[in-house]
Formats: sequence, structure tokens, C-alpha cells
Amino acid sequence: MDNLYKKEQEIENILNSIEGIARAEAPPFFYTRLQARMQKQEESSLVNRFLGLFVQPVFAVATLSLFIVLNLATLNSVLKEKKEMPKSQVSSDASLQSFAKDYDLSVPTLYGDTKNN
Repeated sequence: MDNLYKKEQEIENILNSIEGIARAEAPPFFYTRLQARMQKQEESSLVNRFLGLFVQPVFAVATLSLFIVLNLATLNSVLKEKKEMPKSQVSSDASLQSFAKDYDLSVPTLYGDTKNN
């Protein structure tokens, strides 16, 4: 019985503690600071959205295809220039050997003659 009385007393104390509760008040300029923080987050989210476009697969595929097209165009122009070069400008194995001999350089040839005639 004494134990039951203690429990009821504790319950009464807990219920009485609620009576002293007052309404919470926000600190001064809380709303202004909250609006500024929300606006800052909104601005950063716009930047994140803009940067997020570059990570999307559509943009990545478009960029890669642009680089491939540019590389193919460059390769095509280089090959055209090489075909259009006169034979006199195309260096031959003999001219390379004479250049190497003039400057005391050795130019190893993979399929060239090893005999000096």
C-alpha cells in the first residue's frame, strides 16, 4: 500500500510540473536569420542544379561525341595534307641516313640493309 501511495505521489508530481510550462519564445531576429539561411540554401541549390547538368549521361555522351567528331576531322585533314605533299618533301630512308651521318647519329632501321655498299 505504501508502494502504491509513492507511485501516485510521483504521478501527481509529474502532472503538477506541467502547470509551470510557459509558451516558448523565439530569440530576437530569429525569423530574419531563418529567411537568410533559407535564401542562401536556395542559391546554392541553383548552383548545384546547374553543375548537376554536366554530370548527366546526356551531356557526357554529347561531349564525348563532340570530341570524337573533332578528332576525326583533325585526322582527316592531316591525312589529306600528307596525300597532297609532293614526293620531294616526303623524307626517304636515304635522306634520314644522310642526316644521321652528318650529325653522327645512328638511326636504326628495322627493315633496312645492314650492309654498307
